[in-house]
Amino acid sequence: MKRNRLWMAMAAASLGAAALAGCGQSQDVAPASASGTGTPAPAAPSAVAAPPGSPAATATATATSTGTAVATGTGAAVATGGECTAAQLKASIVTQPGGGAAGSVYRNLVVQNTGSTACTLQGYPGVSYMDAAGKQVGAPAKRNPEAAMTAVVVAPGGSAVAEVQQTNAQNYGDGCELTEVAGVRVYPPNDTASLIAPQSTVGCANAQIVLMTVGTFQPA
Repeated sequence: MKRNRLWMAMAAASLGAAALAGCGQSQDVAPASASGTGTPAPAAPSAVAAPPGSPAATATATATSTGTAVATGTGAAVATGGECTAAQLKASIVTQPGGGAAGSVYRNLVVQNTGSTACTLQGYPGVSYMDAAGKQVGAPAKRNPEAAMTAVVVAPGGSAVAEVQQTNAQNYGDGCELTEVAGVRVYPPNDTASLIAPQSTVGCANAQIVLMTVGTFQPA
């Protein structure tokens, strides 16, 4: 009887100790998953366009814009100015080196800007022979359709040129009506006034015969 009581007392003590041990253990915490999503990093600020008129906006517009190239005649680079007029030009006829051809000669009509401001020449000049009295001799020059159209800025003291092919008047016989020529009358593009390039030669009074072909103005 005493032995049974002792066994029961020991069993009760063992159960109590186990209960105390259970209460003393801390609760398990599940480890954070390695593949879980953490707190997202703050996003980098997006670019903001500069307001119109600001230095940054102006610099960007300048860097991306393109301009139109303009050829310049002899002389320093200058602003384009307005169209050249006869009043600010001086003209001369210069034979090209080796410019002789069968029955004709290639020459340059050279115009110099004698004014104090730059001006622009673009297109064909009007060209015709004149006698010593200033009267036109024969037909005016025809235009060379293959000549390139270029805007030429001519600085003060600078020049531009237009090629002129002059056919020998003697090639046409009696029908030419040979007439002494004192110069070439030149009308700048879009100008009703003219200037004279001195040249001593002969032309045809017959207006049905065209002795000259002229090109567009080009840089000298």
